[in-house]
Amino acid sequence: MKWLCFVAAAGLSGPLAAHPHSSVDQQVHLAVGTDHTEVTIRIIPAATEGDLTREVLDLDQDGELDSAEARVFQDTVLAALEISWNTQPITLVDPKISAAPLERLEAGQGQIEITATLSVTAAMETVHLTMTYDGPGADWLIQPYYFEDLRDGPLPRILRFEDSNRIELRSTH
Repeated sequence: MKWLCFVAAAGLSGPLAAHPHSSVDQQVHLAVGTDHTEVTIRIIPAATEGDLTREVLDLDQDGELDSAEARVFQDTVLAALEISWNTQPITLVDPKISAAPLERLEAGQGQIEITATLSVTAAMETVHLTMTYDGPGADWLIQPYYFEDLRDGPLPRILRFEDSNRIELRSTH
C-alpha cells in the first residue's frame, strides 16, 4: 500500500514541481495509420524569451491570450507546416489550439498545443513533413508515431535531415 501511495504522489508532483524552460521546446508529432493521420504541434516557450513570447502571442498587448489571438497564432504555425502524402499536399482538417495562460507561457512554464487530422485516402508510399515556423525558436523535433493498423506490416523507414525541420517516411512495401 505504501508503494501505491508513493506512485500516486510522484504522479502528482510533476505538474506541481514544474520548472521554467530555459530554451524553447518545439515538437511536431505525426501519427500515421493506414487510413487516419494526425498531427500535434507542441511549443513550450523559454523563460528567457518572455518578451518575445508576449510579442508573438499578445497582439493587442492587453496581457491576455484571447481566442482570436490564439487562432492567429495557430494559423501562422500551420501555414509554415508542409505535409505531402505520396507527393500530394495534404489538407488539415479541424485544427484546434489550446494554450496555457500568457503569464505562464512568458515564464516558460506552459505549453501551446495545436492538433489536426489530415485528409488522406490513398495507401501511404511516402510522407514528407517540413516545419518552417521560427517564431520563438528555429529548431524542431519531428517525431513519427504509428497507429496499430500500420504496425501489422513492415514499418515505414524514417529519413531525417540535417536541418531537423523536416522528415520523410517511406513505405517498405
